[in-house]
Amino acid sequence: MTDKPLDRLNNLIDAEHLRKAVVEMAQRIDEDYAAQDSPDSEPIMVVVLKGGFIFAADLLTCMNRPIPVIFVAPRLPDWKALLSEADKELIKGRDLIVVDLLLDSGLSQNRLCKALKAYNPSSIKLAILLHKTVAETEDLAIDYLGFEVPDVRLVGYGLDEGQRFRGLSGIYTWWNTEKNIL
Repeated sequence: MTDKPLDRLNNLIDAEHLRKAVVEMAQRIDEDYAAQDSPDSEPIMVVVLKGGFIFAADLLTCMNRPIPVIFVAPRLPDWKALLSEADKELIKGRDLIVVDLLLDSGLSQNRLCKALKAYNPSSIKLAILLHKTVAETEDLAIDYLGFEVPDVRLVGYGLDEGQRFRGLSGIYTWWNTEKNIL
């Protein structure tokens, strides 16, 4: 009998606990921006692709506000292609919520925030579902955080291994951990 890849995965965070964390994060964002009731003053969700798309979609559907969404792929070599001209105009003077699934060293998120600052947003906040505990990290404040996770290879809920496993409803690892987070 051949070994199936899913048989080797260990559940770290199940779908129910992910959903609960996303709902709580959406409520905190709604509370933080409750006073902003004009469409021109709503924050803008900046979704980091590829990993952040499922988390961002779930977060957006749990929020009680119709905020604009833009997508970025900050790992592209050409930073000038990061945003469309319309997106550059949209973020001027607006509060940005950068939504990414995973922060480990913070290098990508730090580079992204610096690139976004060039377009003069009012503020930039980070919404991170998973913060990987690694030794070397950038000095970044995470404004909305779901879980601290160990420094192991993770898949599921948008995270991939060789472009596979993004569609799993929970967060999994190949390595055995002492215990599941949830």
